[in-house]
Amino acid sequence: NNIVRGAALSKTLSVVPLTPLGLPGRDIYISEGCHVCHTQMVRPLDPEIKRNGRPNQEADDIYEFPNLWGSKRTGPDLTNLARKYSDQWHVIHLINPRQVVPTSIMPSYPWLFEQTLTGDNISAKMEVLRMLGVPYTDQEIGDARLQVRGKTKGEALIRYLQSLGKDTSQEVSQ
Repeated sequence: NNIVRGAALSKTLSVVPLTPLGLPGRDIYISEGCHVCHTQMVRPLDPEIKRNGRPNQEADDIYEFPNLWGSKRTGPDLTNLARKYSDQWHVIHLINPRQVVPTSIMPSYPWLFEQTLTGDNISAKMEVLRMLGVPYTDQEIGDARLQVRGKTKGEALIRYLQSLGKDTSQEVSQ
């Protein structure tokens, strides 16, 4: 059902799948438990829109397997995060959250910038996602390992965070 839905939406919206580096970043987001404290779902309610920006659209999650909406809002909603902070801000925030948000209760994640990725399984992951309807090309899949190899887990997580809310807000004219 996601494949049909994805094909229909991608004809009318500018839906961009995660980059090869964003994919392991999403896995790190899950493995570090970020989804436990942060939601990725701005409901169409005035107070939420005022605080977190535009509400979610169906296309926001079209290539997400599984969806990471979350339900506990210990930390801020991350739906529109890509529109707010630079990569350098994220580096500082992940290494020591209190350096940029003094009242933060988020744990520090300095080791993410010490551990590097091999990229060994990224092509296989992209092949599976393509079977689920994500429109990766043979070229993108073939080049993926080189884009991931040697990058840190922190860089990958930031690439994922910088994708949130960035790719589906514009209607494509027909």
